[in-house]
Amino acid sequence: MGRPPTKPVVKRPAYYVTVKVSNSMNYQNTNVLISKDTIPEIKQLIARSPQRVEFLGYWNGKSYEKVPEIDAFIKSREK
Repeated sequence: MGRPPTKPVVKRPAYYVTVKVSNSMNYQNTNVLISKDTIPEIKQLIARSPQRVEFLGYWNGKSYEKVPEIDAFIKSREK
């Protein structure tokens, strides 16, 4: 009996964003990590999300890499 052990989540190579979600029921803010496979999917997520979205970069297995195309897209939306 009891709970089986859980493995830590392994991040796969993809584009990652953090969405800051605020819960009005208990006044908590949480960060949700979302991965997408293509640049158009990331752009659509950033454009349609009513919450605050922070682009982290492309995960190559060791660290996040900057993506100039998405950074330019985010800067153009901030104006």
